[in-house]
Amino acid sequence: MAVETQILSNNVVLVTESVATVKTAAVGFWFPVGSRYEGEGQRGVCHFVEHMVFKGTTTRSAFDIALAFDRMGGYLNAFTDRETMCLHCVIPAIHLRQALEVMVDMASNSVFDQKELERERAVIQSEIVSSQDDPEEAALDAASEAVWPAHPLSAPIAGTVEEVGSLTRETLVDWYRSHIVSGPLVICAAGNLDQQELLQVAEGLPLRQGADEKESFEPEWRQGIQFRDAPFRQMQFFLQLPVFKPSAARDYYCWAVANALVGDTMSSRLFQKLREEGGYSYNVYSFMTYYSDAACWCAYASAARKDSQKVVATLYRELYRLKTGGFSRDELEAACQHVCGEEIIAAEDMEYRSKRLFRHHSFGFPQSSTEEIVELIHSLTSQEVTATLDKLLDFQEAALLVYGSNPSESFQRKISASVDEVEES
Repeated sequence: MAVETQILSNNVVLVTESVATVKTAAVGFWFPVGSRYEGEGQRGVCHFVEHMVFKGTTTRSAFDIALAFDRMGGYLNAFTDRETMCLHCVIPAIHLRQALEVMVDMASNSVFDQKELERERAVIQSEIVSSQDDPEEAALDAASEAVWPAHPLSAPIAGTVEEVGSLTRETLVDWYRSHIVSGPLVICAAGNLDQQELLQVAEGLPLRQGADEKESFEPEWRQGIQFRDAPFRQMQFFLQLPVFKPSAARDYYCWAVANALVGDTMSSRLFQKLREEGGYSYNVYSFMTYYSDAACWCAYASAARKDSQKVVATLYRELYRLKTGGFSRDELEAACQHVCGEEIIAAEDMEYRSKRLFRHHSFGFPQSSTEEIVELIHSLTSQEVTATLDKLLDFQEAALLVYGSNPSESFQRKISASVDEVEES
C-alpha cells in the first residue's frame, strides 16, 4: 500500500496510506507544539487548549461536535504530550468528509466561550488531582524530574492545579491562534481513503506559517541514585539510562528488539527474574522515551518495601550480565519475533498506522509498509543488537529513582549498598 506525502498550498503536510481492504479510516492532526514550549505564566496552556477545541466553534456547539461522531459510530479524541498535540479520529470510511470538516472547524474556529472555559478549567483541575492519586502516573513525572531536573521536559504536561487556575482566556486564545490555527500542521491518514476528499477539505485550512523558533534548551542528564517520598504503599523503581535518538529506521527497530529482549516481554530477562523467579513484582516492564534532543530507556518495577533491596540488586545484576555475557540466539529470535508480531497485529488497526506515519515523518525516516518493516526486523543481526546494548548499558550514566513511602536514611543506605555490591562483583 503506497504512502504519499504532499505539501499543500496552505503549507499543511498531508501524509496518507490507502488501505483498500478495510472499511475504516483514521486521521490525526499533529501540531508540533507541547508542554515543553510553554513559558512562564503558560504552564498547562497547551493541554487546556486541547480540551477547549471540543467546546464549540463559530458554527458548532460542543454537543454538535459530540453528536456528529456518535452518529457516525466513530470516535474523536485528542492528547497533549511534551512536544506535540494531536487531534485524532477513527470512523467508518463513508463518513471521512464529514469527520474532516468537523476537525478542520475545531482546529480553525474554536470560540473559547468563557462559561465553557470555566467549566473545563474545573474538569482539568480534577484530572490533575486524579493523576496525582494514581501511583504509577505520579511516579512517571517524578522519574522524568529525576533525570532532567528543572527542565520543561520533566514538568507535568497538564500543569498544576494552581497554574491552570491562573490561565486567562487571552493566554489560551493567543496560544490557539499561534500554534493551532496558523502553526505547522501534519495530517496523517490511513485506511480506505478518498484522496480527493482529503485534499479538498485539508486545503480549506488556514495558511500555515513556517516552523517558528521555539524557546527551548537541551536537557542535561542527571545520573545517580535518588529517593522520593510518596503516599503509596508499594515502592516503585525506575532504572534509567540515556540513549541516542535513532537517526535511521534500522536503529529505531534495533532499539525495539533490544528493549523486548531486556524487559518488554513476558519472556524477557527482567520479567523472568523479577516476577517469575523472584516473585517480587507484579508490574515489570521497560520502555523507550524519545524527544527531539533527548531520549532514555527505563526499566520499571514495583514491589513491597521488604523486597526493595532484592529488586534493585536483581535489576542491576541482570543488566550487568547482559553487558558482560550477552544473550543467546533463542533470546534474540524471540525478541525479533515479538516485535514483528506486534507490528503485524497493530497494522490491522488504522489508528496505529496513522500514528506510525507521523512517527516516521517526525523522525525523518522513509515511509515503509508493514512487510518492509517486518523484513527489516528479521534482518537485524546479533552484532547490531549487541552494539545497541553496549551503547545502552553505560552504568556510569545510570539513574535509579526509588519512589515510595518514607525512604529513611537507613533504607537509602541499604539500597545504595545493594547497587555497590553488584557493581563490585
